[in-house]
Amino acid sequence: MLAKTLRNYLPLILVILLAIILRFVFLDKVPNAIGGDEMTYVLNAKVSVLTGHDIFGSWSPLQSFLFQYPKGEAQAELPYLLYAPIVGLLPLSLLAAHLTNAILAVLLVIFIYLVAKELLGEKAGLFAAFLASINPWLIYIGRTAYEATPAMLFYFISLFIVLRAKGWRILLAFPFLLLAFYSYIATKLIFLPFVLIVIIYCYFLNKKKFLKQYLVLFSLCILLVLFYIVSLQLNPATVRLSKLLTPNSPGISDQVNLFRETTITNPFTNLLTNKYTIFVNIIFTKTLKTFATDYLFVSGDEFFSIFRHGLFYYIDSIFILLGTLFVFSKKRILFVFLSILILIGVIPQVFYTADVSSFSPHSTLMYPFLLILGGAGIWEIINLLKNKNYKIFSLAIILFLYLISVANFANIYFYWFPLQGYFDFSQRIVSSYAFRSETVQKVTIYSNTSFNLFKKYLFYENLYNKNTASIIRENFNKQNYYLGNVTFKSCNIPANFKDKNNLILLDVNCGEKPIDIPNLAVARLSDGGESFKIYNDKICKNIRLNRYPSNLKLSDFNIESLTNQNFCKTFITSY
Repeated sequence: MLAKTLRNYLPLILVILLAIILRFVFLDKVPNAIGGDEMTYVLNAKVSVLTGHDIFGSWSPLQSFLFQYPKGEAQAELPYLLYAPIVGLLPLSLLAAHLTNAILAVLLVIFIYLVAKELLGEKAGLFAAFLASINPWLIYIGRTAYEATPAMLFYFISLFIVLRAKGWRILLAFPFLLLAFYSYIATKLIFLPFVLIVIIYCYFLNKKKFLKQYLVLFSLCILLVLFYIVSLQLNPATVRLSKLLTPNSPGISDQVNLFRETTITNPFTNLLTNKYTIFVNIIFTKTLKTFATDYLFVSGDEFFSIFRHGLFYYIDSIFILLGTLFVFSKKRILFVFLSILILIGVIPQVFYTADVSSFSPHSTLMYPFLLILGGAGIWEIINLLKNKNYKIFSLAIILFLYLISVANFANIYFYWFPLQGYFDFSQRIVSSYAFRSETVQKVTIYSNTSFNLFKKYLFYENLYNKNTASIIRENFNKQNYYLGNVTFKSCNIPANFKDKNNLILLDVNCGEKPIDIPNLAVARLSDGGESFKIYNDKICKNIRLNRYPSNLKLSDFNIESLTNQNFCKTFITSY
């Protein structure tokens, strides 16, 4: 009996193992740096475990449930608490920062399977889970500390519960809807539409039963949204509301004025060029761009930043299209339900400012539903074949094509992407260089982003602890960004380059270039150009340096563990 059970679940187990491998392998090295929003969550999570407050000592994570935010921030509320258990227990590192979301990303694959199984059957659900386990976007975002992964997971858990539950058990979905609402600022915009369409679908699916329970669930969701709106009005941190696109948005007015000024005067100018026509044009433009095949399957966007690959594989386009056609022909109501959910998923992107450029996290809830359609497409194609041998052969061909696709993406993501310098990778090198140097000389780092650079220095070198907490809090509040012998200053503060006891790292964006003083450089990995200039070096001066980084290996990204010699030879250049 046990052997039979294991055999029945073996395909799903293999899919989950595949998801685990693709989300955990090299997680301590790729991505090789951490982004600004990630840093906000991770560092404050660490600080809150040690002190109960944020880095300024003025905010508690529990205040996030009242929609109050750390000083200068207006990010999602839940991630601070979500990441705290792992980040609080482990030393600060890329692995600790990304571990929570990697776990949640695997759970997401499981719940995509469960939801697809409820909607389309076990086989289609298995193929949907397979596509989710290898999907480039879900792998990429699941290996970061951004909010999209927990948001997707909690929305899918709540969807599964509402699909399955009967009677008052339907209300078990609310705690997970609550978590979904607190997970991501952008998806708050689709919270009520999502819940409403799910309730309507399940109400008719259950032959118009459980109306009272569905109404109670929706009423609780309305109260949550009202509480959020009232909280924003009572608190000053309402900056995100100003980014909501409406006909009265400043960006709309600017475009109206620009078009009118650059158009020959005619009787139809005011009729055809006004804030309402521009608003509608932007809505359609952003919607169509979000569904554009080159965006989804070829190049992605600047956030995804793997410009050699799309959010999906080429072959996904075939099965998503076929799945859409099969669901449309066989399950018309389900087709309408999934179509509405997909359209709801793009709302945060469409109604975020007048900027028409794509930003993949805003559409994050759309992608899993496309994968569900893709899973249906694969299963229906195989199911059309009556001969068992043909079924096996077609499945083998599909798996082979996906094997090639995954291998290509893995090569790009693990071996090309780390060299592009995203998430301010150069700041990690600067942090390590400063930490290595501070025992032999004073270190001053000049940049236009001293606040963020100081936070990353604390993170990369794991310098925040109970012994340093009070001095770091005091320095943040006084805007004196220093710890020990390392100081971070603004570009506009004059630097003394002639003091040999003072190591200076100068951001090239500062614009100051003393041409008569020799210097080393923190080089960009992508092209060898300078990102920071180094003056008065002592730790690399006796090491033969390269003119530009070359022949890097994944092991080189264990940066904090490298010897000074290997660090200098790999990441510091001489001109």
